[in-house]
Amino acid sequence: MKILKKTAAFGILLFGMHFASAQAGTNSQSTGTITVDGVGQTKTYSSDGGTAVISGVKNIITINGYVSRLEVSGSGNTIYTDKISRISVEGTDNKIFYTTAPNKNGKPSVSYSGVGNSVRKK
Repeated sequence: MKILKKTAAFGILLFGMHFASAQAGTNSQSTGTITVDGVGQTKTYSSDGGTAVISGVKNIITINGYVSRLEVSGSGNTIYTDKISRISVEGTDNKIFYTTAPNKNGKPSVSYSGVGNSVRKK
């Protein structure tokens, strides 16, 4: 177990170094898709049922409106959204906050992969 923890920590360190060495990152919004890739970005977008794909390290992203699907990968990202149907989270310590979901139970469909990720109603 100790070796597994050290290996995971080393992998996260390398992952973070890879993104930190990249340029400031890019973001774009076209045909209903919001894409953010980079390190340390703070951005706000509007959506009307599109998809959002967020990857990188320590980004703070706010999406106003409805997002049908959100995909988050990387480490330490924080995402705020109003209304969301589906969420997929990969990586470590990503935090997603939502206000409501159109699903019958009022919660988005969520799939997790990684450690320390969370999805919470705000």
